[in-house]
Amino acid sequence: MKFFLNFFLVIIFITLTHKVSAFSSVSNLKKYEIPVLVYHSIGSAPKIKETKMQTNYRVTTENFEKQMQYLKDNDYHPITFKKYVNSFKNYVMVLPSRAVVISFDDGWKNQFDNAVPILEKYNFPATFFIVSDYVNYKAYMSWDDLKYLATHNFEIGSHTKGHQMLTKVDSNLLVYELSESKKILEEKLGLKITTLAYPNYKENEIVHNSVKSVGYFGARGGWGNFKNDIDHIYELKSQEVVSNPNPFSQKRLPDLP
Repeated sequence: MKFFLNFFLVIIFITLTHKVSAFSSVSNLKKYEIPVLVYHSIGSAPKIKETKMQTNYRVTTENFEKQMQYLKDNDYHPITFKKYVNSFKNYVMVLPSRAVVISFDDGWKNQFDNAVPILEKYNFPATFFIVSDYVNYKAYMSWDDLKYLATHNFEIGSHTKGHQMLTKVDSNLLVYELSESKKILEEKLGLKITTLAYPNYKENEIVHNSVKSVGYFGARGGWGNFKNDIDHIYELKSQEVVSNPNPFSQKRLPDLP
């Protein structure tokens, strides 16, 4: 009888310790927000008219490589946006110390031509948020490019079907933009699409609810006060990167441990 009582107490102790450890990892994520970097064009200007924001945030290939070297030299460990999202849902998931998310918007061809070889050189994973209507169009990636990414250490996420401003469309178009992009990418690439980045960073509670309802697990917003936790998983904040050897030169990041 004493043996079974002791055994039972040991099981309780292990279970409680496990739960404390799990919630401890979550509290660390809340306290020390993981940087989520956002890139657009990499290298020379694409053969298509950019928006002013895209021009301002275009990063030269030389500086992009310097930024990846900076991450390596300073002991950062890149993860995909999907892994970041899943870490909030899975309390026991252990993320590397000094984790950082590297993400790209729109699906520019120059991301594939100029950034991917450098990412592979450093063995860095990254997430590419794709506008499904843009694939195979002018200065954007092809389906073959995306298939390569999907099978080589990179995540594909959605950037909607047609890059509509989601806070300005009606409810039917909102759901269509979200669901059709997911459906098209999944059918063409043969994989599950679980994350989304908002076009022009425009989002609100109505948009969040729609994103959740069509089956995304999490979404990336833009600038703002960092509140990246399980309660804000559909509005995780990020930072645009400028063409500077230091990827954190835009100082809208939380303190890191």
